[in-house]
Amino acid sequence: MILGLEEIERKVWEEEKLFLMKQVGILLIKNNAIKFGDYILASGKKSPYYIDLRQTISSPITMDWIANSLTRIVLNEIGREKIDKILGVFTAGVPFATVVSQKLGIPLIYYRQARKEHGVRKKVEGILERNDRVLIIDDLITTGESVIETAEVVRDQGGVVNELVVLLDREQGGQQRLRSSRIEPHVLFKISDAMIWLHKVGLIEDRIYETLVKYIEEESHTTAISSS
Repeated sequence: MILGLEEIERKVWEEEKLFLMKQVGILLIKNNAIKFGDYILASGKKSPYYIDLRQTISSPITMDWIANSLTRIVLNEIGREKIDKILGVFTAGVPFATVVSQKLGIPLIYYRQARKEHGVRKKVEGILERNDRVLIIDDLITTGESVIETAEVVRDQGGVVNELVVLLDREQGGQQRLRSSRIEPHVLFKISDAMIWLHKVGLIEDRIYETLVKYIEEESHTTAISSS
């Protein structure tokens, strides 16, 4: 069977994403950005692991790999010509959005959550024009609520938000919630895929891996029930 150009490009991109996941996964481990233990997430849920991508801002090499990965997602899954502004979700998404903005030559804006009580009292910093097509960039997806809140603010100010690019998905129902709010998530990798590979190459010990698999499966099951 002879593959068409579109199918070849799709398969090449799938392999590239797998390569990027592996490289970024190694760098996250090296920078202590993946931690194992007992943690309470911002959502209030307990978790046996914690992803702290803020750790990576102190490693220029890691930041460049992450920003390159996010940039490749934009180019392969969305298209630069479909974006007028790039928005970073405060605070974790802003450093990544900043570098991606520079790589693509697309103007940056960011959402500050707490409205300024002086000056023009705006929530979106930078220049946002009516009907600007805004790509949101964040570090990861948990529930998706912070991105949905950001998108609503941008839409209220006349922007158009349909796309999100993030490094990873914690698989806790965030993608479904985002789609219900008319936001399509583009993700480099799911946490389960990363954990499987990290365990396979010996970067996560068996005991921890078994705990992680059980937790991820339980979270996915809970999400499926709540969505039905």
